[in-house]
Amino acid sequence: MVPLILCSLITWGVIIERFLSYNKLVKKLKEFHSEALNLLLRKDLGALKDLCQREAAVPTSHLLRVALDRIYSNDSRLRDHWASAVERSRQVQNLNFRQNLWVLGTIGSASPFIGLFGTVVGILKAFHDMAKTGSGGFAVVANAISESLIATAAGIIVAVIAVLAYNAFQTRANRLILLLKIHTEELGEMLNPGSSQTPE
Repeated sequence: MVPLILCSLITWGVIIERFLSYNKLVKKLKEFHSEALNLLLRKDLGALKDLCQREAAVPTSHLLRVALDRIYSNDSRLRDHWASAVERSRQVQNLNFRQNLWVLGTIGSASPFIGLFGTVVGILKAFHDMAKTGSGGFAVVANAISESLIATAAGIIVAVIAVLAYNAFQTRANRLILLLKIHTEELGEMLNPGSSQTPE
């Protein structure tokens, strides 16, 4: 039961962390996109650069900084491939959206087996005690077996919670990835690589 209790605590820790993180990300992504889009429409690149520095934790901010650094670079090779650099950075950000989800997947897969192992150990102990005392019959081992089955039930409960959370957060992560892609493409369309204006 000790490993199952630890798995349960870890599961709830990841659930709370991901829930708060995703809710915060959705809000931040939308707010940053709206403000950045307005600055691009006004062609205020200085204010846009300041916004990116101020909101450095927002994934779109990082991608926009990569784009601006490339587009207004003195090296033509960097300017010509700015879109590819942004896309590579976006793929890295996608990995961050799925951070810690592997923990839920692992616990969801392993918990039933941990519980089953506990049950097997409990049953073996019950029969060992029966052989040691020399008494037999179902009444002798019923109590020990019923207690050992609690481990299996606990393992299934932990697994169900972990799997449900894993699937829910995978769906949430996919939505965030799509939202980031849409925002990145829209901001990329507003950038003008041929402009002579440079960020202040």
